[in-house]
Amino acid sequence: MIVMTRYIHYISLIILLAGTLASCDNFLDRDPQDKLTNESYWIDETSLRTYAQDFYSSFFIGYDRDYTTFGGYFSGDNLTDDFLTLAGGTRVFPTSSTTGLNATTSTWSSPYGIIYKANVMIEKIADMNISAEAKEHWTGVARYFRAMAYSSLLKIYGGVPYIDRSIDPFKADDYALLYKDRDTYLYCAQQVLADYRYAIQYMRANDTKRQVNKYVAGAYMSRDMLYHATWLKYHGTNIGPGSQPVPDADLKDLFQGAVEGAETVMNSGNYAIGNTYNALFSTDDLAGNKEIIFYREYSATLQNATNALMSYNASENQDMGGVTENVIESYLCSDGLPIGQSPLYQGATDKRIAATFQNRDPRLYETVVDSLRILNSGLFPIAASPTGYPTKKFLNEEWYAAGNPYTTNRLSPADAPTIRYAEVLLNYVEARYEISRIGGSAFTQSDLDKSINLLRGRHLTKWGETPEVTRTMPTVMLNGANLSSNGVVIDDPERDVTVDAILWEIRRERRVELIMEGMRGADLKRWAKYEYLNSEMPDGSISKTFLGAYIKAADYPGIDISEKAVKLYNPADPTNLTASEGYIRYFTQTGIRVFTAGSLDSERYYLRSIPAGQITNYKDAGYTLTQNPGW
Repeated sequence: MIVMTRYIHYISLIILLAGTLASCDNFLDRDPQDKLTNESYWIDETSLRTYAQDFYSSFFIGYDRDYTTFGGYFSGDNLTDDFLTLAGGTRVFPTSSTTGLNATTSTWSSPYGIIYKANVMIEKIADMNISAEAKEHWTGVARYFRAMAYSSLLKIYGGVPYIDRSIDPFKADDYALLYKDRDTYLYCAQQVLADYRYAIQYMRANDTKRQVNKYVAGAYMSRDMLYHATWLKYHGTNIGPGSQPVPDADLKDLFQGAVEGAETVMNSGNYAIGNTYNALFSTDDLAGNKEIIFYREYSATLQNATNALMSYNASENQDMGGVTENVIESYLCSDGLPIGQSPLYQGATDKRIAATFQNRDPRLYETVVDSLRILNSGLFPIAASPTGYPTKKFLNEEWYAAGNPYTTNRLSPADAPTIRYAEVLLNYVEARYEISRIGGSAFTQSDLDKSINLLRGRHLTKWGETPEVTRTMPTVMLNGANLSSNGVVIDDPERDVTVDAILWEIRRERRVELIMEGMRGADLKRWAKYEYLNSEMPDGSISKTFLGAYIKAADYPGIDISEKAVKLYNPADPTNLTASEGYIRYFTQTGIRVFTAGSLDSERYYLRSIPAGQITNYKDAGYTLTQNPGW
């Protein structure tokens, strides 16, 4: 139950602070054990640093460990149009069941545990005998982590009870606060913004290795404030028919927060885009890499300090899922034009991979293998994908070619970037464009040059290609209400007509740059674009979100095309379940995912329900905890 769960967290923290933070002197000299915190603990910066370390494991998960969902990377980025996951619970939208995700209380209680610890830290710092600068820095650290915790709650539930001081469950006066109803999303987002603004103003620029600083705070500020601003713009005050538009002035301030966070990083001079892409995700030491703002460190020499992600991009079958045809087609051609517009696209006459991968954005070659390996075909015993597209974004190909054990099992010491400079640039350009549409300063070529064009200027080479070829993408130019490449106005025939042309291209750049990094699902959510996830198109054809590569069976002698193996979907012959050519179709059933924009039965999926037991707990205590619409 929500209140009891929160209460348990408070009690646990009391025990923790009274026990592990107590003086090491004689037991009888310790402070009373019923106090919220041990006053003798709050002495110096060493105690503050020790206290703050508990925050880190909640946010900087990286690739996690062992055979998990990889912290949101690869197959862990659920409910997207980039990656088709095979597990049933991640293929479909949540239901109104009180079991499963909607009954999980840790996504509510764990952030409140962090918030409680941050509130205690803020209050205790005020009375400590340390310098004013130290007080400001450590208060900034606490407020940064509090902002992160509230952001995680907002992204899951919408508005939540906002509490900015420690609650003593033993005090009767705090009882009502313990049962406080939810504040609005806008109010909570404004408080998050205030915390982030304090953090980037007062946190140190450098506070030793692997410790958060003002630039880490600025990076996450750009991410979270962009999320909150766009959520409120595209959803309004809530979901469902009762939602109201959020005033532009309020949106403008939130978008400006995203810009401020990004500019804190961009103006530091500490970060730059280099000439690597795959190596950002597959090397064993990211220290000093100017594209990386913060990362989780792994080590081959320490027990339980490696991860298993690389093996899923090496010799193992990628049976958790595969990259979709939908995202493959979103990569531009090397002339900077969409495949439906570019004369360089070879797939217009031949849909097979040998043709479609010609003349494309070089990031495609560093993300997806350019030859098909099809799961269950009977032809590829290892490293096969259900969509035919094996990924290699997280694979160190030199290690793999050398037979390095790092590419097997759970042995990879490759560090995981938790936030990187490229995302900050993408957060910046999207926020700048959005703010320009609601009264902010005009969007300019300079905004593109300091963001997207830096990413497109990478010089990338395809591993193992002889002779070695260096590839870049052309710069993109502002052209009235459009963008242009090499003097040609970009006019994507696949553009969602509800998204204007410039924003469509900004979102495309974000999609291909951050593919399988845990961002796409959150982006579709904040943009209110879950209809992109549907398994069928409006005309009844199969969505390319549920299709893989296009193949001709004749190209693969001995391939097993059957109901139990590889199934193909030919748009020219859609009812033929034994087609000899077409897109790989892993599921034959229809209606797997159906989202109808504007329908509360669908719109409710943007927010998780508050479990019924928690609503009941409030009611039994004489208070109300408001449920999300539609649940």
